Amino acid sequence: MAGQVEVGSTATDLITLTCETGGTPPPPPPPPPASARLVINEVDYDQVGADTGGFVEIANVGTAAAVLDGIALVLVNGGDSAEYARRALTGSLAVGAKIVVAVDPQNGAPDGLALVDTATDTLLDALSYEGAIHAATIGTGVFDLVEGTMLPVDVADSNTVEGVLARIPDGSDTGNAAADWTFTTTPTPGAANVKTP
Repeated sequence: MAGQVEVGSTATDLITLTCETGGTPPPPPPPPPASARLVINEVDYDQVGADTGGFVEIANVGTAAAVLDGIALVLVNGGDSAEYARRALTGSLAVGAKIVVAVDPQNGAPDGLALVDTATDTLLDALSYEGAIHAATIGTGVFDLVEGTMLPVDVADSNTVEGVLARIPDGSDTGNAAADWTFTTTPTPGAANVKTP
């Protein structure tokens, strides 16, 4: 607030402050610049019967379109914490949009997924499921795939019940896997995630 502050003392050595308001208040701070933010949003790594038809859904939950060139979806084996497959992404992803990558992630305990900026070896997002992977070797880097509290081992995809792991609410990312992820019996590749028993 614009104005004038006067400081004075009394005979008893008490300090008094006098504030006179006036003028024009300062303008509000500018909004933060728009930026893209990619998250792994839904995963089907275990199917009833043969393990085919798996997928990983990636969502842009930021405020600007995301350039996907140079971004890779990396699959990590929890047995040796090493990368065993990757899918290079291309093109762009609008704000709020989703891309579905057809892939069959392993269903051991544990295994993991990572979104990596390959130009800078930067981890953008990760999920470690059915256990913790704290030191995954991806390219030239070593990354912790656990965000916050580990996803409980019993929150898992199933080979007896159709379903997926999904962020609920759709796109939520608090940095805590145990809070953000759950199992749902309604796969929604390319659409908003839905929680069903």
